[in-house]
Amino acid sequence: MLILLDENLLSKKLKKPFVDAGHSVQNVEDMGWRGVKDRELLALADNHPFDVFVTSDKNLPYQQNFRDIQLRVVVLSTTSTRPDYLLPLIIKISGMVSSLASCSVTLINDAGEVTPFNM
Repeated sequence: MLILLDENLLSKKLKKPFVDAGHSVQNVEDMGWRGVKDRELLALADNHPFDVFVTSDKNLPYQQNFRDIQLRVVVLSTTSTRPDYLLPLIIKISGMVSSLASCSVTLINDAGEVTPFNM
C-alpha cells in the first residue's frame, strides 16, 4: 500500500514500521505539500493515489467531508505526538492498514484501541 504521513509525523522513525511491513511511505514534506490546507491535502493524496493517510490531527474527522475520497484515513488521537510515543501505535497500524475499508476514517487512541469514526 502507498501511505502518506501528515506533516505532524515527519520523523523517519515513523516511516520504518510501514516499510518493514512492505508498504511504501511518504510524508507531506517528501511530496512538497507541507503547509497545504487539509481539504486540498486530502484531494491531492486521494488523486496521487495514496491508499492511506495517517495524521495526528484529532479535529480532522470533524472538519472534513470524506464522502468523495477513496482514502483510508487513520487519526492518531493521542496525548502526545512525540515519535517515541507514537512508534508503538504506528507499528500496530502498519499491520492493519490493508484490512481497513476504502473511504473510512479510523481512530486509534493512546491505549492502541482502534475505533471506526462514523461519518
